[in-house]
Amino acid sequence: MMNTARLTGNLARVRRYRALHRRFDYSPSPDVLTIIQHHLKIGTDRWLVGVIDNLIRYGHRAITGKGGR
Repeated sequence: MMNTARLTGNLARVRRYRALHRRFDYSPSPDVLTIIQHHLKIGTDRWLVGVIDNLIRYGHRAITGKGGR
């Protein structure tokens, strides 16, 4: 494993970012993929992150009955 203290440039920046901002793989269903591609095409994709965050919060509340955040 590399020592992140020695890393410079883009790799170091990405590792610092990912240490605070976890990433997970998501494979959308075909109908959702069409919606995502539409938003990428028209340039409104930056708002999708907030939509996905809220869907996860509300889904968590619906499933568990507990608050989010």
